[in-house]
Amino acid sequence: MNTQLDLFEGLVLTTEQQEKIDSFINSQAKNAVVSQENINKTMLLLDEAGFVQGVDYNSNYEVHEVTREVEFGYSYNNTQFEHEVTYLNAVGGVYLIVDTIKEGKIVKYNAPVSREGNKLMCTSITEQYRYYKPSSLYVKLYEYNERKVNELEHNNKQKIALDIIVAKYQKLYPKAKVTIGSDYYRRSYTSFPTVKVKFESGSSVEFVLGYGNEMDKERFHKKYDAQTETIKDLLERFNNQKAK
Repeated sequence: MNTQLDLFEGLVLTTEQQEKIDSFINSQAKNAVVSQENINKTMLLLDEAGFVQGVDYNSNYEVHEVTREVEFGYSYNNTQFEHEVTYLNAVGGVYLIVDTIKEGKIVKYNAPVSREGNKLMCTSITEQYRYYKPSSLYVKLYEYNERKVNELEHNNKQKIALDIIVAKYQKLYPKAKVTIGSDYYRRSYTSFPTVKVKFESGSSVEFVLGYGNEMDKERFHKKYDAQTETIKDLLERFNNQKAK
């Protein structure tokens, strides 16, 4: 097997090892070129669709030279070795600037964008995992951000309504424990807030918010009666009920 001296490390490398190193360096350089072309194309598609850099999207893509230990070969055939290599490293990408709700406020975060031909995908703002025309993605970004603003407004109104209902029942039943909880729709499994009034006996009543502008007008949701009764007690109670 042919060997050659590594002038930088003073180590003897086989021809095969040197070829692996050279191949890796060349591959990284080619990847950097391809990545840069992809980033440029993606940004061009965004610009042409009306996206504004720094407002609707940004990019942190960069290519820089790095030097580090890289592992080559495979352990199963005893060809594995480590060697310090200097090569071009491409990092970063293109991101849409997307709204989200955090700690009761709208904050911005970067959502990655990928490209396939002349179409783009950003799964953070779309319901489907597919590529869209840049113009369609532009509309979806603004629709998504608008929904987040509306969601925050709804959450704030909901919190005020819940606080009003809690205060109401705390005043009516000072010995009861009044808490905000949640339940979920059986079909969709989406959750909704509730106010639970739990009495000292263990019995409780839960309410949900009212509709629309009357959100603070609570509606009965469900109850739990800690007191059990026998069939005899039930019949006796029914027998003593007054006719309406």
